[in-house]
Amino acid sequence: MTLMFSIGNIRLRPLERNDLSLVHELENDEHGTFYARGLPLNFKTMDEIILEYEEDLKKGLRKRFVVETKDGKSTGIASIYENPGPMKRAGIGLFLKKEYWNSGIGKIATLALLEMLFYFSNYDRVEAWSAEYNKRAHRVLIDNGMALEGKLRKALFVTGKYYDWYIFGELKNEYFEKREEILKRILNKYYEEYLGNISSFSP
Repeated sequence: MTLMFSIGNIRLRPLERNDLSLVHELENDEHGTFYARGLPLNFKTMDEIILEYEEDLKKGLRKRFVVETKDGKSTGIASIYENPGPMKRAGIGLFLKKEYWNSGIGKIATLALLEMLFYFSNYDRVEAWSAEYNKRAHRVLIDNGMALEGKLRKALFVTGKYYDWYIFGELKNEYFEKREEILKRILNKYYEEYLGNISSFSP
C-alpha cells in the first residue's frame, strides 16, 4: 500500500520509479522550467532523470512527492531538500503542471510540506529559493508564513537579463505562532476535516 499524506483537496505520496515520466514532462516544459528553477531551459533526458532518482535513493538528501488530487490526477512534484548541519533544516520546492497554476493547489501543497516538516518531524527551519520575477511563488510562500529574508543580487541570467535570487525562510516557533490561522485560511472548508484526520495519529 502506498503511503500518502492527505490535506485539503490533495494528497502527497512518495515519488516512485514509474512516476518518472511525470518528472520528465515537467523538466522539459519551457514555461515551467522558466519559473521553477534558476536554470531555465535546462532540459533533462530520461536517462538523466533516472540517474537523479537513483542518486536520491542512495544519498537520501532529497525526498520527492507526487501531488495528486483526491481522484488521483497528478498535478506536479513537491520536494524536500535536506541541509546537513547542526540545525534541523530543510529546503522545499514545488513544480506544478501549468493547468494547475492559480488553482490553490500550490498553497495547499506548500502547507503540506510545512506540516510534514514542522508539525510531524520537528524541524527548526524551512527555506525556499525563488527567482525575482516569480511573483506567484512569492505569494504562495508568504501566505504560508514564510518571510523574504534576503537575495543574491543578479545571480540569475534569464532571457538576456540578470535577476535576483530570493530566499524565503520560516522558523519553527514562527510557524507554530500562526499555524492555526494559516491552516484555517488556506484549508478553509477542509480545516476541520484535516484536524480530525491528524488527531487519529496521536497515541
